Amino acid sequence: MKIVHGDEVPVVGNGEGVRSGNVGKQFLFFGDPASPGNFKFGLFRQYGDFFSPRHRHNFCQFRVQIEGECDFAHDGKMTPGVIGYFPEGTSYGPQGPDVAPSYVATLQFGGPSGSGLLTTKQLADAKSELVKIGVFEKGVFRRNPGVPGKKNMDGFEAVWEQVNGRELVYPPPQYNRPVLMDPKGYRWMPVEGVYGVEEKALATFTDCKIRCASYRLLPDADFKAEGRGILLVLSGRGSIEGQTFRRFTSVYLDSGETVRLKASEGSELVLLGMPDVARMMKQQPTGVSCQAAE
Repeated sequence: MKIVHGDEVPVVGNGEGVRSGNVGKQFLFFGDPASPGNFKFGLFRQYGDFFSPRHRHNFCQFRVQIEGECDFAHDGKMTPGVIGYFPEGTSYGPQGPDVAPSYVATLQFGGPSGSGLLTTKQLADAKSELVKIGVFEKGVFRRNPGVPGKKNMDGFEAVWEQVNGRELVYPPPQYNRPVLMDPKGYRWMPVEGVYGVEEKALATFTDCKIRCASYRLLPDADFKAEGRGILLVLSGRGSIEGQTFRRFTSVYLDSGETVRLKASEGSELVLLGMPDVARMMKQQPTGVSCQAAE
């Protein structure tokens, strides 16, 4: 278990980004680079000049819209409070060229296929090598004339292939578009046997149960959380493992870990689940990997 307070984390610049536009990044958690369940989680501020073409990844994402809007064209618009699940292999976007400033919590994680997730250093190092032979323009990598290889390709695809030395083969999409969830349309339901804790069970994705839920705590409520994922405090205050939680306090729980939060005032949290790595990598009798995990 790890606890980080978002208001204590410095903002860094775009750096390794392969899309265009300025993005302020507060990285709160990083996973194990060697694990197929590697992840990174942070708070990201777009300043209005961001552009990303329609694209896809070989990892999964959750996004929590905190301020502003993110418009993904025909795939929908995220307004404050909306939570999006972006499955691996599923195309979405574009974003831009006209975008409003926004503030988003984003969790990227190795998903069902076991493809893992590149680290920020791998992304930065690969981009540094690629700009010697081409240019990144509006999220697309364009090779210089006479340089062998595909002339134009998605920026993420280009850095992934630079790191891995082979063609990126995307996992088959399990959903045909991102899933955008508006918690305002869900009911608060009491958590059985627990005083002052209510839940909005927003979704469980794929056969191996990647969870997403919101929780509301009354003053003096004692909430026990468990299961691999990220807990993000959206409002309120209380105590957690001898510390004070407040807005943007975040908790990473690994499989089998638990944490208790006691609210001193009304509080709201969101749970962004991730695959249990051991379960994700188990082979079914047919030899096909499990498609996701809780």
